[in-house]
Amino acid sequence: MTDTPPRVAVYDLDRTVLRTPTFTLFLLWAAWRDAPWRLLLLPALAALMIGHALGLYGRDRFKPAAIRLMLGASIAPTRARRLAVRFAAWRVPRDVPPGAAACIARDRAEGFRLLMATAAPEFYAGAIADALGFDAIVASRHRRDADGNWLPALDGSNCYGAEKARRVAEWLAANGAGNAHIRAYSDHVSDAPTFALAREAWLVGRSAKVVRLAAQHGWQVADFEDAAAGASTEVR
Repeated sequence: MTDTPPRVAVYDLDRTVLRTPTFTLFLLWAAWRDAPWRLLLLPALAALMIGHALGLYGRDRFKPAAIRLMLGASIAPTRARRLAVRFAAWRVPRDVPPGAAACIARDRAEGFRLLMATAAPEFYAGAIADALGFDAIVASRHRRDADGNWLPALDGSNCYGAEKARRVAEWLAANGAGNAHIRAYSDHVSDAPTFALAREAWLVGRSAKVVRLAAQHGWQVADFEDAAAGASTEVR
């Protein structure tokens, strides 16, 4: 008798599990909650965003600079946890599309371990994963000082594209799931390297562009605005 391989469902965060991208929203929300005077720095944040959009620098430079600007040079663990939990409580479940909630519930019921894989910073993304009942998360790591305070600087590469796939593969190997049946969901073609690890790859969206991209790459389409999305897949 052949052993059934473990099952892992890998979910992107922004525009997949949550409708709204979290990074800038978290920075603005946290500044408003903790240090409203930092909202006076919005023109500087806008300039950073424009520079990134123009390709003057990448995410690895933009994100630490934006964090330092809006949150400060360090974030105490208790402060980070407090902000993260409150932010997660604000976004979950109100920003979770019905199809995402249905797929998460279905995958859990079918025995899949739930892994969130995101480029969002680990110091708040973990609280969102916890609020959604995920088993684990891989996210962008940030450095910590000798006292455990979070620092704006990344610890390694931004967890995006090929780096995200590498981190997912690393997690699978470390958790005895190297031969797992993987079901992966994302809204963006940048997650093609993670999709390459999966037996089932689901591009999330409902536009003609999403349908066309999925057809080109051999992926399936999941409309997370439709609660019936959770009934549309089966383990094969």
